[in-house]
This record gives sequence, C-alpha cells and structure tokens, in this order.
Amino acid sequence: MTDSDSDSRYTDRPALHGEESQVTDLTRWLAGRATVRDFDPSAEIPDEEVREMVDAGRKAPTSGTVQMYSFVWIREQSLRERIHELCDRGSKQIEEASHFLLVCIDLRRVRLLLEHRDREFRIVPGMGMLEGAIDASLAAMTTMTAAESQGYGICPIGNILNGLPQAAAAVDLPSGVLPIYGLCIGVPAHGEAKENAPRLPLEAVLHEGEYQDPPPELLEASHDAMDEMYGDSVYGDSDREWYGTLERYWGPDGFMNRREETLFAALRQQGFFAARGIDEPAEKNEDTADT
Repeated sequence: MTDSDSDSRYTDRPALHGEESQVTDLTRWLAGRATVRDFDPSAEIPDEEVREMVDAGRKAPTSGTVQMYSFVWIREQSLRERIHELCDRGSKQIEEASHFLLVCIDLRRVRLLLEHRDREFRIVPGMGMLEGAIDASLAAMTTMTAAESQGYGICPIGNILNGLPQAAAAVDLPSGVLPIYGLCIGVPAHGEAKENAPRLPLEAVLHEGEYQDPPPELLEASHDAMDEMYGDSVYGDSDREWYGTLERYWGPDGFMNRREETLFAALRQQGFFAARGIDEPAEKNEDTADT
C-alpha cells in the first residue's frame, strides 16, 4: 500500500502520513475520529502494519518507565469466536475485523525482570490494577491513533468484562496478566467510519480551578447532547434514550454491578491477590475454562 493509496482507500478521512498529507491541524483531525462498528470481513491488513501500530503504541507515556501492559494478538478464528461468545455475542466486530488484540495489564513481566536480577517483587493489587490500566490504555490509545492515521478503523471491546475469567483462561494467560478490553483493527465496511458519537459539553468535563457539581441546566444540556446519538444519528434507534443507557450500565442491576463479580473472580484467578506476589500459575477450573 502506497502513501497516496492510504489517504482515500478506506475512509474519506485523510491519513496523517505521506508527503501529500492534507492534515495540518491534529486537533481538528482528532475531533473527526469515530469508532467503527461495521468492518469488511474480507479485507486484509499486512501483519507488518499491525506491528508498526503497536510499535507506535510503545511510545505512549508510562508510569515510572515500567510499561505494565502487553498486547495479545489473537490469530485463530475459533478463539476469536470463543471470545465473542464470552462477550454474550454482542460484539460482532471481534470476528469481522482484520485483526483482534487483547489489551492486558502485565505485572508478570515486572516480576520476571526483578527476579532475573535476584530482586524481590511484591504485588499491590489496587495500585497494580490502577497503574496497569493507565499504562495499557495509554499504549492502546496511541496504537489506535496510529491505526487511524493509516486510514484504518478501530473498535475497542469492553464486553470481554462479561466473561473476564473465562476469557483469560481461554487464551492461557498466566498469573499476573489480566485482559481489560479487546481492540479490533480493520477496514470500515462502507468505506468510512460512521458519524462519531456525540460527547458531553466541554463545561461538563473541564473544571476550572476546582471541581463543581454540574447545575441542573448543565445536566439537561448533557442529556440533550448525548441523546443525539439515537434517532437518525449514530445508532439509528429513536426508541432509546441516553438516560436508559446510563441506567443499563450503572443502575441497581446494571452491567457494572454484574461485572464487579467477574472482575474480582478474574483478579483472584490471575494472582492479583497472591499474598507473596505473583508466584504461582493461574489455575483453570471448570468454572473458568469451560463456561
């Protein structure tokens, strides 16, 4: 693929690279990004380009230079189908995208590095989870930006949290490694990404000087802004409304309440609560490996 081809081959959004790049304002380019939900399953992306994307991700900021993350590149289609099944069949992009990676917190490599020089490792579950998730997300976002800069589409998959212990077991992740979401990279099915979903008003997320609870009028403006994703816009479903989405995720029986149990099960399974650090292999049993 040549530089000139990539500018228009997959999407009407200009690519960043190449001598004839039309992008002069990165802020405006980022404002036009959108998650792709429909991939061309017949499209191919060379492996070397994926490696270049992840290589760019390595340049992301990291806490203390430790780099507590790994990407697991899922090659087998049957394994992608299994992970999709564990997502409750709600993420078809896993099977349709050209490539699928698991974004993981990786404290195991930290332990191995220390032990290689006869030094002691001690896991701290809360900080390991927090710092690892920050590192992994920064690297993943940079990888996604690299993919989009080449004219490709991306879709993060959070639904692996629906079956997190089983997903970790399905790909034989060892103790100290925890997947936190999936990453689909591919070619948009219709030649361009859909309209990007709306976002909260800037005033709702940028607090100047000190944090302030949003006043009623800003709460209403936030709902109105986000409700635009339904109807004829991003999702094309006029029967839905954004408060219903909030309730489905954060209500008494919402996704997050149900995922809490699977998260702690995965943390135990992957050795994050080990008393002496990550010092034993992740155990698979019938509950995690076969459900």
